[in-house]
Amino acid sequence: MLLACFCSEVDILPGFLFGLSLNLLFCSIVEYICRTEKEMELKHALVIAALLWLFAPLIGSIPLWYGGQYPSFSDVLFESVSGFTGTGLTMTTRPELLPKSINFLRHLLQFAGDGVGIVVISLCIFGRTHISSFLLFRGEAREAGIRPSIVRTSRRIFGIAFTFVILGTIFFTVVGIKEGLSTSDALFDGVNHSMTAYATGGFSTHAQNILYYHSEAIELVALVLMIVGSLNFNLHYAIITGKRRELFRDIEMRFLIASLLVASVLVALTLHGTYATPSSLFRKGVFHMVSAHTTTGFQTIPAQYLKHFWPIPTVFILSLLMLIGGSANSTCGGIKGLRLGIILKCLALELKKIFYPSSAVPGESYYHLGRNPLTETAIRGAAVVIVCYLLLFGLGTLITVAHGYPLADSMFETASALGNAGLSCGITSPSMPLGLKISYIFLMWAGRLEIITVFVLFSFLLLPLKRIL
Repeated sequence: MLLACFCSEVDILPGFLFGLSLNLLFCSIVEYICRTEKEMELKHALVIAALLWLFAPLIGSIPLWYGGQYPSFSDVLFESVSGFTGTGLTMTTRPELLPKSINFLRHLLQFAGDGVGIVVISLCIFGRTHISSFLLFRGEAREAGIRPSIVRTSRRIFGIAFTFVILGTIFFTVVGIKEGLSTSDALFDGVNHSMTAYATGGFSTHAQNILYYHSEAIELVALVLMIVGSLNFNLHYAIITGKRRELFRDIEMRFLIASLLVASVLVALTLHGTYATPSSLFRKGVFHMVSAHTTTGFQTIPAQYLKHFWPIPTVFILSLLMLIGGSANSTCGGIKGLRLGIILKCLALELKKIFYPSSAVPGESYYHLGRNPLTETAIRGAAVVIVCYLLLFGLGTLITVAHGYPLADSMFETASALGNAGLSCGITSPSMPLGLKISYIFLMWAGRLEIITVFVLFSFLLLPLKRIL
């Protein structure tokens, strides 16, 4: 609202006021009706988190719809869900033509919704006790361990996030000015791209995304912020407090480094015939590999170019990386490196058992926020989430193919929606079928909640029906 006033976009203010008023009215009614002194249980926390990611995009879509820049409400809702889930798939064909306040709102949705703002604020609002606060944080499928107090944890997360956003804004702005942008345009782009880079969201102020600048320096700043945003909040805190060894002992960090190196080699090999120089391979291939792995969604090539000119093996590698995602307790989407690391540890343990004598009882552990035993519970939990992701990925791919799109493109776009990545090969657009828009909205929502929470919500809603029947 302040930005709209500053930019003389007074005609947009009613949309913001209406959304704000509706939000306050609804929340006041719910708080009055649902107030209780009972302790929150895990099922309640999971249901609240699932409903939060449905209600927040609805409220966030009101100013976007009132701005009048979207063809239909389904496009507005898609944009808002993509923002709050940190996905980055967009229905905006020319974001540079949007009012600055609306454009800023799109990027703010990603920073506020992608695990930095909404979840932590919810902790403070709903968290009457340490137990209920911890459960609500788990409701977004993330474990917290920075500090024993949830309030101090919230402050640490906000402090870390704003520090990197401010630093990113400074670097983006300075580089933008050197590339020929005016100070005001460089600052506006810097603030927005810094928020979405750290939130691994991928929205941009330009239709060409990061390609608009044709700048190696801006791409480098984006690369650093994407990688930083993909790291566990606990690792950020460990580094700040001087525990730098934690960075290379953690199973997630080791998995991330190994997968980035392997993926870089594979992408370079598959794109060798497309780009002749190492600089082009890095700026196009490696940049998109990091963008996919961190589920950010920044692009330095047009979507149609990726669809028509990139080899299918490269597209498949990027699809796999978007499904894998980054670290737990980060702004990334996807399956997460922690779960895959646990499954690989389980595989190593099974191989060891083959060579051990029958009387031996081999054990295995992994390092994540300390040394942890490899228990059946951890293995089963990781395996269940991975299987659920793969099932939804297959279902989403079939739905996309059924709408007439090629298999490789369908896999890529489905992986992007489910993994909350935001890279696109051109399928996502205002002209895509309504059924596909709804399917991708569901995939983005389920992927952000890491699927299990969605099943809990459905079970919670169907339980009364089951009792009646």
